[in-house]
Amino acid sequence: MTQREAKMNLEKRYFTYEEAEQMLPKVERMILELQAIDKALDLLETVELEIDEESEEQVRYVMKFNKEFHKLSYRYYLLLEKLDGMGIVVKDLEEGLVDFYHTYRGRDVFLCWKLGEKQLGYWHEVNRGYHGRQKIIDLSGKIVSFK
Repeated sequence: MTQREAKMNLEKRYFTYEEAEQMLPKVERMILELQAIDKALDLLETVELEIDEESEEQVRYVMKFNKEFHKLSYRYYLLLEKLDGMGIVVKDLEEGLVDFYHTYRGRDVFLCWKLGEKQLGYWHEVNRGYHGRQKIIDLSGKIVSFK
């Protein structure tokens, strides 16, 4: 996880399996964009510029560079806020790992999705991480049970 990743989920939104599935295309696009911006910001943070402050051209270049950096940063946090506002919990941006709150038998669980997966196929207890994922048993298009 990078420093810029934030846990902003103050209010939980609960999803049915179907609702979470419907969100995946949009979530995927947003996660891919966040990953691209994150890589660009990481690269830009490594740039060190030395300029002649009397050179108007160099000062303009640095101002433009800083402006682009801040525009990317703004877009990054805007996307994170949008995901949070949608009720999606970003667990690991680099891996593309997100969770959706779901209620199962009166308890909170996470429906878990990772970038590259074609559908929502896993869940885990709220207090367990990615390694606690279990396959959703889905034989008829509906969740039959959680093991």
